Amino acid sequence: MRIIYKLKNIAICMFLIGLVSSCDDAIPEVGGAEQKYNTAYGLLKQNSNLTIFAKAIELAGLESTLNTMDDYTYFVPNDATFDAYLVSNGYVNDLGYPDVTLVPVADLKQLVLSHVIKGVKKRVAKLDGVQADYLETGDYATMANAENPDLYLLNINVANNVLKVNGSDKAAPGLDYYGTNGFVNVLSNVIELSPPAPVITGLSQVLASPGDVITITGQNFVKVKDVKFGATSATFTAVSKTEIKVTVPNDFDSYALIVVETDFGVSAPSSIGLKYLLYADDTSKISYQWDWGGSFDMMNTENVSRGTHSIKKVTGAWSGFYIGFKETLNTADYQFLKISVYATESTKILISIHSKANDDDALGTTVQLVAGQWNNISIPMSDLKLDKVGATFNNVFIKEYSGISITPGNTIYYDDIGFL
Repeated sequence: MRIIYKLKNIAICMFLIGLVSSCDDAIPEVGGAEQKYNTAYGLLKQNSNLTIFAKAIELAGLESTLNTMDDYTYFVPNDATFDAYLVSNGYVNDLGYPDVTLVPVADLKQLVLSHVIKGVKKRVAKLDGVQADYLETGDYATMANAENPDLYLLNINVANNVLKVNGSDKAAPGLDYYGTNGFVNVLSNVIELSPPAPVITGLSQVLASPGDVITITGQNFVKVKDVKFGATSATFTAVSKTEIKVTVPNDFDSYALIVVETDFGVSAPSSIGLKYLLYADDTSKISYQWDWGGSFDMMNTENVSRGTHSIKKVTGAWSGFYIGFKETLNTADYQFLKISVYATESTKILISIHSKANDDDALGTTVQLVAGQWNNISIPMSDLKLDKVGATFNNVFIKEYSGISITPGNTIYYDDIGFL
């Protein structure tokens, strides 16, 4: 009997040991675990799978900030995820191991607070028949946003009881671990709310002149420090996180690479203008001109796309012109031929850079023109029969190519001819 009694006691002890260790061990990979009589902060502190985040709280001096009875919803990366983040950002010790103590305190504080929403305790998994404060898809202000309003909001996606955070495609492996004052959600990604480097997606003008005010559109225009045209800083106004108004500098010639610099990085360059501007308001780069089939004025002022002059060609069917350059250009240096064209009547033109284009239409490419407006045309160099042109070129050939009898006196204006 004593043996049976002892065996019973041993079994009970083993059960209790297992029960206690399950409370102290890693949070299970499924949600809903309730830790009675423990705050949300206490829950993550006691968990053996969240030790790096807990250490980060200590190093950032946030224990007294977070260890309160206020309501909290935590999104906490597990140790493996945090380790991977440290390695990818270069926070490794002399032995090559990830080391959270190497993260600057200010950065660590922002990182920790980016994972915490204060004042609410919202659960993810919806329970049938249970009224609760559920976490919904949307953007949320974290404790980091309260300290730095320039940071992005925390983006949360909840669908079918699956949580994804901050744009990650990784579902949170642990949901709704409940403390007396909130929930802890375990993540397999680290949340960063600092805006990434700025990105330029568009310019309001393809071509520009000094003094023009152009609009730069893009993303992440937060704390903009500088907008440069080449090496020259320009006067600008950051209208929003997606728009900047900038004045083209006085020393702008015909081409520049624009970059936007913020506190968070520098954009990839975006080009404005033409690397080689053959014709704009003067003929200084033109060595010769030959035309046929109608009048031709290279310094017209009555209709211009930009600046003060354009080429005016009063044209008929198949009439056209050659323009020769003073310089010989390398085809490999350019990606596009660009030209602005205004036609008083809808028509088609043929464009070529081959010296024998007048002898063979197959050496060019055709463009349809919309009447009554400036057509800003970009032709890939690859469409200009470079296999026939060769490595260099020094002329542009353009002729009317509608193939029909157009109205006598039809006029076509050409401006801003060049190469990019």
